[in-house]
Amino acid sequence: MTNDFPSSTYRPFTEESGGAIGFSIFAAAPRVLHIDSDHDAALVLAALLVPETQVTHVATLAAAQELLRTEKFALVVLDPDLPDGDGVDLLPEVRVLQAEARVLMYSARHPEQHNAGSAFLPKPWTSPRQLWRTVSDLMGIGPAMPVEPQ
Repeated sequence: MTNDFPSSTYRPFTEESGGAIGFSIFAAAPRVLHIDSDHDAALVLAALLVPETQVTHVATLAAAQELLRTEKFALVVLDPDLPDGDGVDLLPEVRVLQAEARVLMYSARHPEQHNAGSAFLPKPWTSPRQLWRTVSDLMGIGPAMPVEPQ
């Protein structure tokens, strides 16, 4: 699951096209890699973070490793309970391949290396508001939720 847009959809605003602020929101949105085998958690995170970020979700260690080698991300949200291995094993790769990326460990089990990432949040006890606040703090995109939950 991804909300990444093909480069053909990047259309900077110009005077001729009637744009108001001079840049496209698609080009400016920071990228988030969400590694989690729980598809419900993936939907919640994507709904919470889009359009302020571009979220790419993968459910396996192997898929995550491929993306970490080929793409750049500002934030990696990681649940270590993956069907093909322990996600904690990805941390050294993230540090090497994504040196600028922050890491949010988001898991139902408290990871053995709880300080291995930039932050840790427990699933499912974290509220959407707390998830947003943590992600926005890690990425520096502002403290207010884009749409307040009812």
